Amino acid sequence: MTSSSGTHATPDPQRLMAELQFLTELSMVVASHTELQPILDWMVEKTTAMFGADEGSIKLLGPELSEPTVKTRVYAKRDPGTASGSWPSMVSMHVMGYLMAKNEPLATPDLVSDSRLPGLKGTDTRVRAVLAVPLKVENRFTGMLAITHATPGRVWGPEDIQLLTIVASNSAGVIEQARLRVEARERQRLSEEAEKLQRELNLAREIQMTLVPSRPLRTGVWEVMGRVVPAREVGGDAFDYFLLGPHRLGVAIADVSGKGIPAALLMSNLQASTRAFCDGRNRIPEAMRQINVSVARAASSGKFITFFYAELDLERGRLFYSNAGHNYPLLRRRNGALVELREGGLPLGILDNSEYGMGEELLSAGDALLLYSDGISEALDLRNHEYGEDRLKELWAARSRPTPEATIAALMDDVGAFRGRAVQSDDMTVVVVSEHHEA
Repeated sequence: MTSSSGTHATPDPQRLMAELQFLTELSMVVASHTELQPILDWMVEKTTAMFGADEGSIKLLGPELSEPTVKTRVYAKRDPGTASGSWPSMVSMHVMGYLMAKNEPLATPDLVSDSRLPGLKGTDTRVRAVLAVPLKVENRFTGMLAITHATPGRVWGPEDIQLLTIVASNSAGVIEQARLRVEARERQRLSEEAEKLQRELNLAREIQMTLVPSRPLRTGVWEVMGRVVPAREVGGDAFDYFLLGPHRLGVAIADVSGKGIPAALLMSNLQASTRAFCDGRNRIPEAMRQINVSVARAASSGKFITFFYAELDLERGRLFYSNAGHNYPLLRRRNGALVELREGGLPLGILDNSEYGMGEELLSAGDALLLYSDGISEALDLRNHEYGEDRLKELWAARSRPTPEATIAALMDDVGAFRGRAVQSDDMTVVVVSEHHEA
């Protein structure tokens, strides 16, 4: 081993034994570890001890090996009391750049005064005396192995350079194989996670679609129909409608914050609560209060639901409703005038003691009701422009004798034409209540 004074020892069996021992132990370490990091840690600690250095370092390039970007850093210290950590970026860049350009070891008693690295002159760094050699696989540069002292003056002899080069040449292939194994396992893990996620999304979509009626509902001359156009990710949109009596109809629409199975399960809880409390006997404010309590208990922190519920008394010509933070449904009068249904309270699940108001509107022959989610009004085109509520209102106001099926088809077509090739980022949900006429 070379001393700090620069005196070189004559090659002896101990040096050869050290090399053989390193290779033997390296084989054992590789055989006993499936991860890359423990192998790198061992190499750094071993070389640091072999050369009596303060620190050792392995720096690896990323997958794009043509780019001198350090992706992995490993450090070990002989003296726990000395400073350690990442090299300054300028030091890393210059040393790695030198090794790549010269394709030879860098041995210097003082990095910051070495004429070969003028860009580091006067740099404030603990990395001073440096011996760094390239890591190469099939003559391809893959990284660097280095040992350092925090104080300048260590003179690295030919045997030091030779030994570290031998260590590096035997280590580079091992590191590469270990990295390839890690990358292969990571690809497999990502593939399995993607498959699991897809299964969860499919399950969430199935849950979501079981929560919405599959066919229109008619009572007398009135008809209600809804439609969800799912986005690629499972959202939390849902709607429901049901009879409360011979001439009474309950209609609801909701949008859960978040996506996936948690949103679908929370929506399932909402549907059950809606059917339980909106039974035609409870007044709407009381039903909304109980639904909110149920949602608040079931929702995880930060989750909430925008919700609108209405009861239509078709015989008396009355519409009673409450809006819990949802997009304002639009009641269209026979003459095309629109009424926004705003009365209500906070979205469900935010506060468990929220109270909800009730609005009331006349419902006359020729009137119609449109419920929608923000996936409609906030649909984006390729220029990131929103479809917008004004455009929605214009289309809805212009509908003559707006049958549910024709209206839903016209609205979805218009949104699709507006969006063009832009990706649908959210579920689009529409419910229409109107008198039934042939389109």
